Amino acid sequence: MRTNGLTYVALSSLLVLSPSAFAQEDGSTWSFSLDSVTVRGYRYRSPLRNVADGVTLWDMGSMGLLPQILGNADPMHYTQMLPGIQTNSEYRSGINIEGCDNQHNTISIFGTPIYNVNHLLGFFSAFNTGHFSSMSIAKGTVSACSPNRLGGQLDMLPPTAVADTVSGSFSVGLIASQGTVMLPVARNTSLNVSLRGSYVNLLYSQWMKADGQQVEYSFYDANLSLVHRPNDRHALLFHFYSGSDKAIFEEGQYLADMEARWGNTMGAVHWLYDDGQMAAHTSAYITAYSNKFSLAMQDMSFRLPSGIADFALRSSLSWKGWETGAEAVWHDIRPQALEHRGGFNMADGDVDPMRALETSLYGNYTYPVAAHTSLSGGLRGSLFVQNGTVYGAIDPSLRVLFDNSLWQLSATYALRHQYLFQTGFSDSGLPTEFWISADKAVRPQYAHEVSLSAGTFLFNHGYRVSADLFYRRLYHQLGYRGSVLDYVNSVYDINSCLMHGNGENYGFSVMLNKCSGPLTGWLHYTYTHARRSFDETGRSGTYPASHERPHELNAVATYTLPSHWSFGGSLVCASGTPFTAAQAVYVLNNNVVVKYGDYNAARFSPYIRLDLSANYRWAVRGRREQGVNLSLYNVTSRENELFYYLRKRDDGSFAYRPVTFVLRVLPSVSYYCKF
Repeated sequence: MRTNGLTYVALSSLLVLSPSAFAQEDGSTWSFSLDSVTVRGYRYRSPLRNVADGVTLWDMGSMGLLPQILGNADPMHYTQMLPGIQTNSEYRSGINIEGCDNQHNTISIFGTPIYNVNHLLGFFSAFNTGHFSSMSIAKGTVSACSPNRLGGQLDMLPPTAVADTVSGSFSVGLIASQGTVMLPVARNTSLNVSLRGSYVNLLYSQWMKADGQQVEYSFYDANLSLVHRPNDRHALLFHFYSGSDKAIFEEGQYLADMEARWGNTMGAVHWLYDDGQMAAHTSAYITAYSNKFSLAMQDMSFRLPSGIADFALRSSLSWKGWETGAEAVWHDIRPQALEHRGGFNMADGDVDPMRALETSLYGNYTYPVAAHTSLSGGLRGSLFVQNGTVYGAIDPSLRVLFDNSLWQLSATYALRHQYLFQTGFSDSGLPTEFWISADKAVRPQYAHEVSLSAGTFLFNHGYRVSADLFYRRLYHQLGYRGSVLDYVNSVYDINSCLMHGNGENYGFSVMLNKCSGPLTGWLHYTYTHARRSFDETGRSGTYPASHERPHELNAVATYTLPSHWSFGGSLVCASGTPFTAAQAVYVLNNNVVVKYGDYNAARFSPYIRLDLSANYRWAVRGRREQGVNLSLYNVTSRENELFYYLRKRDDGSFAYRPVTFVLRVLPSVSYYCKF
């Protein structure tokens, strides 16, 4: 419940002027009574809550009301419906926040980073909504506490309270089933376990084709959270995640088989302390991502393994207006290396691992300068050591905030360095991108960030209107100018495929959010300009970033009836993303040679998609609830262009045409039960 100043006045009056209130004056006692007291509050039903430090919290329980994809309520997919966060097409992975690349963001589970969170070719993520209580989203640097990344932060938050009864949920969808159970295992200890697995090949093998390619796919993921609270001040948490994907593509046109296997494993231990005045958080974690991509043709085969593993220790302390902390992360990175048999490539597949130590120390102080106004400033120092190469930086941040519960106004400036890079020849949902670290040849990337935001409530807090303005100047950005044909026809070398340059992001967003009543939702428009400039032979100039969508309009709505029904819908209207068009294709000495036009000079058609859903729920004996979700993905049956594909005709020539999603309309039905 959100309250205003009148509520607090009324509550204070109730305490001071109640019939039992009295005061002592000149040895006598006087008292009086009130006939009635009115307390007014506002029922805030929107799943989005804007925290004063620039973070948005999204309640996981509300996601079941939104349209689902094949019976799955995916938090990453829904995040793309927020202002400043770009919608991705099918088969594209990751998220793009305020023009930044996916690699610029931190995606984590209770602060522990996960390096690849995509299932089903980027269609939905590895996060099982039943396991988490809420999702925290920051679109930029909040303070000196923000990590060494140029973009935003998305943190999945498991429950931290000890369960006193057995509870849980499970759902059965068209391609996967999932279940969560929370068990009290001792007086102050509870265990939360979630499992999910797919059976898409078993039921839908005939549908699993993309432009003539037969696709086989499967995945699983598992989450475990252990909460122990010996008393009110201390908490010990343990989180574990494991997920794996396997995809096989059979291309009969080229007599080629492609196989991709990727997965994450994470384990973290957290100690929390909070006495009301001081709060501390210490954690140690291990997180690892591995990828094995292979291509087999008639007389040749190729493997492109890569991976990254982190071993880290971090600690933070908050006291009054101070926030301080330190962390150390050991990175063990295996860049993409080519292992081959046959073919014309002369690479030996021997790529040295990249091992680096990244340390950070930060301090931030928030000072109340006036009523409802605060000034927050901080410094974040970082040191990065890789094979004798040392980089260091001191990044300042400054934030001015006005918040009187009705109006929220803020202005932020920050400088941030990032020492890890993700690159590769495709972001089509397959793990063909890989991680590398800053070294002698690749300097750390950094960015200056400026943002302004304003928001206010209207009509007795029934609506909220907000606007954001952002600008980022990015330095030492990497581009990838290679393609999958490089692995077949040339001597593969990572450095020869990298382009070095700078970038610029700017834009704005406006949003109207309906916060109360049976009908809730939001409507927003976002403009984003994201450009990258390179000074490379044959690729010199300024170009749109591959993910840039200049214009985007999103609408999300849910309507709940007092009986058994609820309805949801979402609409996306966005500019098409840019791409580099091929002008000609040749076959010389059994080598395929492609002549491309200007980099990212062409653009796909606008992306438009309408999704609808309906839920019918019923309760059985107390807290137990059951229901059915019916969803339609892409109701208008629009054929959105996803990428272009080169196909060989019967006469030996090549055709160049767009590829759309395998199904125009994707229906979905799922059953769920909560207990």
